[in-house]
Amino acid sequence: MSEQQRILYLFPYNPVGRQNGAQSRAYMLLQYFKSRGMKVDLVSRQGQWERITEEEMEMVRKSGLVENAWFWFRKPPKKNPLVYLFEYKLPNMLFNRKLNHVKGGLPNLVNLHLRREFDKLLTQNKYDYILISYAYYADLVKDNPLIGDAFTIIDTHDLMASQHQLDKNVNVGAALGDEIRRLSLYDQVWAISTEEHYLFSQFLGNKVKYVPMMLHEPVPASGSSGPQFDLIYVASDNDKNIMSATWFFEKVYPLLPQSYRLCVIGKINSHIPQGLGNVTYLPFVEDLNDYYQASKVVICPMLAGTGVKIKVVEAFAYGKPVVCNERGLDGLPDKIDNGCLVSEDPAGFADHIIRLLTDPALYAEQSALSAASFRRTFAAEKVFQRIDAALKVKK
Repeated sequence: MSEQQRILYLFPYNPVGRQNGAQSRAYMLLQYFKSRGMKVDLVSRQGQWERITEEEMEMVRKSGLVENAWFWFRKPPKKNPLVYLFEYKLPNMLFNRKLNHVKGGLPNLVNLHLRREFDKLLTQNKYDYILISYAYYADLVKDNPLIGDAFTIIDTHDLMASQHQLDKNVNVGAALGDEIRRLSLYDQVWAISTEEHYLFSQFLGNKVKYVPMMLHEPVPASGSSGPQFDLIYVASDNDKNIMSATWFFEKVYPLLPQSYRLCVIGKINSHIPQGLGNVTYLPFVEDLNDYYQASKVVICPMLAGTGVKIKVVEAFAYGKPVVCNERGLDGLPDKIDNGCLVSEDPAGFADHIIRLLTDPALYAEQSALSAASFRRTFAAEKVFQRIDAALKVKK
């Protein structure tokens, strides 16, 4: 690159925490920007929903991945009720009218306070790129003359109309139309899955680019004593994971030999049966690397949900076979011969696990397919090249 370019990147959570797929994606994007010599100003959020600590904020600032980092509250402080009323609450009502919220549409997290903070940065700095995460924040650029010549990008992360289809007061048709309208405000739209790329491009054409989840290929463990666990299950404690974990432990686990050793990592531990003799419970680990290396098969029970499952991509990175439900295939460009064995039936799910752990030829075949899936689509350098092409970046 002939001169150092500058990017304003909004991601509302801790981007170096890597506790879920969204954080892992943000972390890898920051690594991409650094590798291409870009200066990043990061905007994130703090408050009751985000729950980022002062220590985590400092960790982001000292990560070496950002030039500056700001963590905004969603609303200004309510120190003086009258000042709050006349300087924010009433003007915010007028601002919301201008945004013209769609009845039955998606939640809109843009308000006057966030827009003022955003505009302040645009007034003080000149950016080559502005990258916004999630359609919730898309309207930050709506009718905004301060954008200037900056190239605007929205990283969708998921199809939000699908995420909210069961919400009260959300109409699926209105929500999808609202989502497309928000994405249309941008010069470029990044889709994380082939399904979303196809859907969005039907309405927005070639401004939609496929930028899949990406990970660096793990370094093989040195001096390893071999797998300590037959199965590994990594999950947070969102509603869909809790429902899926309950299904697995009630319906599948009793069908498996008690000699199988299962390692469960993440907040999902608070929602599964305790005291099982063949289960290792780890609510939190600093680094998943050693645990993936020490496991034979990755399970990903997933009965509902949309988008790419980061745990499936992680399994591919380690060349581990995956046993999952059909939802585990969401976002994968290849639905067969990809390293996943799929079943919606508890007996079939258990049978896939048992066959992998008792048939060396099948295990080797599925391991090879898993590793090939990663290198073909999700390896960091492969995706970095996609972003280079999307942004017309020359290294």
